[in-house]
Amino acid sequence: MHRIERVSELLKEEISRIIQFDVKDPKVKDVVITSIEVTRDLSQAKVFFTSYNKENLKYIHRGLMSSAGFIRHQLQKAVHLKKTPSKLMFFIDDSSEYGSRIDEVLREIIKEDDERDS
Repeated sequence: MHRIERVSELLKEEISRIIQFDVKDPKVKDVVITSIEVTRDLSQAKVFFTSYNKENLKYIHRGLMSSAGFIRHQLQKAVHLKKTPSKLMFFIDDSSEYGSRIDEVLREIIKEDDERDS
């Protein structure tokens, strides 16, 4: 595993822990961090998240954005790196919805093929 990947995984674990235990905003309690993309110089991190509460993702996103400074500060105290990202950007991860839609389309195609063959 490359250094950036290891750092991303470490940040994912720590940010998840910080959100779960340290952030007091109830809007962000049901958040699942799905992945993190860190720039080579570690100055920025894109944090992708989802939630079991799909209806409130935009509301949750606002909560995360307003907590970003606190999360970053806690992250700096928690991880022992020469440099931690000075900017955290949160993005709704819709890849699972996209994957579900692809599965649905493939099932429809298979069903149509089966009906045509019978």
